[in-house]
Amino acid sequence: MEEDYKPKVLPEFKYYKGEGTIHDNPYPREDIRSRFWHGECMFAGLLRDCQNEDEINEKMQYFAKDVPNWRAYLKEHHPNRSARFLRENTERQLAIALYIVTLWGKWCPYDSDDFILDY
Repeated sequence: MEEDYKPKVLPEFKYYKGEGTIHDNPYPREDIRSRFWHGECMFAGLLRDCQNEDEINEKMQYFAKDVPNWRAYLKEHHPNRSARFLRENTERQLAIALYIVTLWGKWCPYDSDDFILDY
């Protein structure tokens, strides 16, 4: 990684505060917050080339486009647990959460996706 690289830390991030790379995760591996921190860190990496707020918003819109379908899925498959999750997170936070659950689904396809409801 380049020496002068400064990660983009969005105000929507709940766990990642720019601590460094995925190898600098401050949470123990078995702690659920570790997954959230890692996902936000990876999301920050996607924003690396953004030069301004408009470019960041464009990337966010790319991920947010699937949030309505995901919201419907959560309401149908996790009706009790998803209500608070959907109420307490903004659209941008839901886009980040969807990225995190998709990222974990790729690398841990046999895990349940309901861990994200604790985000």
